Amino acid sequence: MRRLSVGLLCLALTLPVLAQTAPDPEQQRRLAEQKLKLVEMLVNAPAAKAAAASKDGESAALIERGRSLLATARDALAAQRYPEAASALDEALRSVSKANSRNAGGLSDSVQKQRLQDMGEQVATYRSSLVDLGKHPQKGAEAQASLARVDALAEEAKRLAAAGRLGDANKKMAESYKLAVEEISRLRAGEVVTLALKFNSPAEEFAYEQKRVQSNEILVNMMIADGRADGDKRRMVDGFVNEAARLKSEAAGHAMNSKHKEAVEAMEKAFVQLNRALQSMGVPAF
Repeated sequence: MRRLSVGLLCLALTLPVLAQTAPDPEQQRRLAEQKLKLVEMLVNAPAAKAAAASKDGESAALIERGRSLLATARDALAAQRYPEAASALDEALRSVSKANSRNAGGLSDSVQKQRLQDMGEQVATYRSSLVDLGKHPQKGAEAQASLARVDALAEEAKRLAAAGRLGDANKKMAESYKLAVEEISRLRAGEVVTLALKFNSPAEEFAYEQKRVQSNEILVNMMIADGRADGDKRRMVDGFVNEAARLKSEAAGHAMNSKHKEAVEAMEKAFVQLNRALQSMGVPAF
């Protein structure tokens, strides 16, 4: 059993110097190799292939840049220039992730369906909190009204999915998720909520954290598309997003080595970074 205590908030990517965090060349090599495997997987994934073949020239250019950086990293790794390889891989990860975000509508049906399912599970988690708030003597009526709006958006997402409009369904489910987060934050402003979560294995917990992070990534992209990160604020948001991407990369490396406890910790940190991005755009995320 794991308990999380979180206070409801109302509201450049800096890679650690390897000489400080991993002075051992062998550790540097292992870290670079882990990142290499992750970037290779992402570059060859269906989402990246769809982005490369899309009509969006910038998406295709980002994927091409990612592949070029991947080649640079392989050369640096072969020459035992491990910090250089790690740096190139971080840049490649950013390029590929940005391309995938831009081209989300071009994802395969299977990926879209999985994303919709994962987002629906997150909505269900927050929905239960609204159900509980619906019993509150003072806030019950507001919570019930919020719940009805959340449910209406989620039902619309399901109807769109049934009609084969998976891209629109994902957007509608993301709206449901966004509304649930905002309403719970508003109704429970100043409170501290304790969530009790039980997992059968560290790997299961890691999978849960992956879904949480993915949900926040979608929400961040929605806010950016809505113009919430215009001007100077975009640099701050990008900093949080890039740090989250770095932590996801670190988590994936741990998971590939069956170090799921460390993977979970890294993903939790990535979730916090995305929350900060949301908070900087005025979303009361927690």
